[in-house]
Amino acid sequence: MNVELRSCATVFDIKGGTQPPKSTFIDRPKEGYVRLVQIRDFESDAHPTFVPDKPSLNKCEREDVLIGRYGAAVGRICSGLEGAYNVALVKVLPAEDVDRSYLKHLLRSHFFQDPLLGSSGRSAQAGFNRGDLAAIDLPILPSRDQKAAAAVLDALDDNIELNRRTSATLEEMARALYRSWFVDFDPVHARALGQPPAHMDPTTAALFPDRFGPNGLPKGWAVGTLGDIASNTRRQVQPGDIEAATPYIGLEHMPRRSIALSDWGEAGQVGSAKSAMRRGQILFGKLRPYFHKVGIVPTDGICSTDILVIDAKADCWRELVLSVMSSDDFVEHANATSSGTRMPRSNWKDMARYDIAIPPEAVVEAFSSIVRPMSKKIAASIHEAHTLAALRDALLPRLMSGELRIREAEKQVEEVV
Repeated sequence: MNVELRSCATVFDIKGGTQPPKSTFIDRPKEGYVRLVQIRDFESDAHPTFVPDKPSLNKCEREDVLIGRYGAAVGRICSGLEGAYNVALVKVLPAEDVDRSYLKHLLRSHFFQDPLLGSSGRSAQAGFNRGDLAAIDLPILPSRDQKAAAAVLDALDDNIELNRRTSATLEEMARALYRSWFVDFDPVHARALGQPPAHMDPTTAALFPDRFGPNGLPKGWAVGTLGDIASNTRRQVQPGDIEAATPYIGLEHMPRRSIALSDWGEAGQVGSAKSAMRRGQILFGKLRPYFHKVGIVPTDGICSTDILVIDAKADCWRELVLSVMSSDDFVEHANATSSGTRMPRSNWKDMARYDIAIPPEAVVEAFSSIVRPMSKKIAASIHEAHTLAALRDALLPRLMSGELRIREAEKQVEEVV
């Protein structure tokens, strides 16, 4: 394939975002308002912001490509949301002869990322400008090959996104079940009215009482704390004592309000003591706990010491511990009991005191029998997505440079999707 090396200035232009006054922000849709797209929204859709719709706002469509302009997110390539975008993002305007999807993948490659981060690295807060971009050269394929290369990479991205959506759906189902059984006590209320609990077989329904006890909990249930069923495991590991390829999870790898941890680095990238973690344990980001970073350990390895490693005291409690710790109520408790102003940190001692209802073991086992298959499916989706992402990242530079022929790449993708 013929490849032309061109300055970014001839490949695309950028359009900066707008920053409405914070006093105009609301947290739910309203007529006359539009969503304000921010970097955080590409990690989690849990806290959308809406602002008055005005002609002065710069807007993006779902298919548009955005680049993080400042701070830790500089160079991050985003797409998939529509609305007005803020000043921490710029919208990419491709040249007429450049395919938008091809450009999105090209911008994610080292051809763009390495020189951009090198120039903006002098001052991440200062970000980048058109002059920085003009100094970057990109390999551009002929138009027909651009579309074919993008289609190969899009097929992998589509499957990764399908895995993400499947995991998100399963997580919401588990969260709703936890709240129904252990917070709102829906089955008990139903039985107290002489009605069968919704969406529950008679055998499971019989595990729940038909009245509440003097402690305000279902009759036979006890008042307890998270520390009664979970513990904080602490085993330090020095990077030099393990293989460089050992999986490493830092706070930067943990998405907000999602238990699916599909991204991790390697021990060779870190230089200080870390915490050991085992597959199936629970990670809780203790630095700035309001970021709601909680997840299931996807693979044996190490993690940042700003992450607490939590284990259930018995196997049957595992799903309940995860449900408690990933709930909004618990994260609010961890944040309220954290210490520090600029960099608040939560601690296990206060987290372990969190009040929970302790049900009979038969109820816990019934809950686990429903939620554990969901957790296993999420874990399987994580590893499949990780494999697909690794293949995409391996094909990307070879396709963009013309080193790998389109048909050869298509064959490799067909083997895994």
